[in-house]
Amino acid sequence: MNSGLVALGDELTHECVTVPQDGPDVCPVCRGQRDDTMRICESCALCESQLSNLHPVVPISLYAKPSPMRDRVRYYKDSDDLAERWRLGREVAALVERFFVEHRDYLEGRFDRWDAACIVPSAEREAPHPLERALIDHTAGACGRLETLLRRGTGEIGHRRANHQAFEPVGRVQGRRVLLLDDVLTTGARCQSAARALTTAGADVVLIVVVARRINPDWRPEAGPWWKRQIETPFSWSTRP
Repeated sequence: MNSGLVALGDELTHECVTVPQDGPDVCPVCRGQRDDTMRICESCALCESQLSNLHPVVPISLYAKPSPMRDRVRYYKDSDDLAERWRLGREVAALVERFFVEHRDYLEGRFDRWDAACIVPSAEREAPHPLERALIDHTAGACGRLETLLRRGTGEIGHRRANHQAFEPVGRVQGRRVLLLDDVLTTGARCQSAARALTTAGADVVLIVVVARRINPDWRPEAGPWWKRQIETPFSWSTRP
């Protein structure tokens, strides 16, 4: 455990938005807003139609734009200022470290233990992913040992376009129990495509954890009140995901 990062995670508590528990308007896959007449949200339903099966996602926080969290998860990889990228990368790593220090035992009890943690590769950037660099540079590995188990494949992938050939395994992954990590989830196309690539190769994807799940309060009339409810719910690291 990196106590300095845990303390930094505590300092960032006021910028985190509570992820909802189960409910008729909460997607059981990605924890986003759903129409209570649907089994899962529209984005997850689209991914499911393209990939056949989905893996559970646990976001550390929700976010909308504009917000400090949105700027953090964008500019830790896109800022032209190297010092700013380092600072924001440390803050992203602190959120991850704080979350797993608090919840790893619970997650392993609920979903199963994992023997490797893998970052979902970028669809456009060269490896290593900025999240991988941030975790290697700053954390004590509360999420587990990071391994490169995936690389970009040949399949086309996009904002609402999942593809089981978008990524391919690196080396032998059969029989591995894998935790997937990503920085942002918008539609789930990228992380669910990565999970599908691993399971097709014989791995067991235990869980997908994302730093921040984006919510668009203007997506539909119900989304605004749903978002307001979440930002008015006090965030606590002790709340189980």
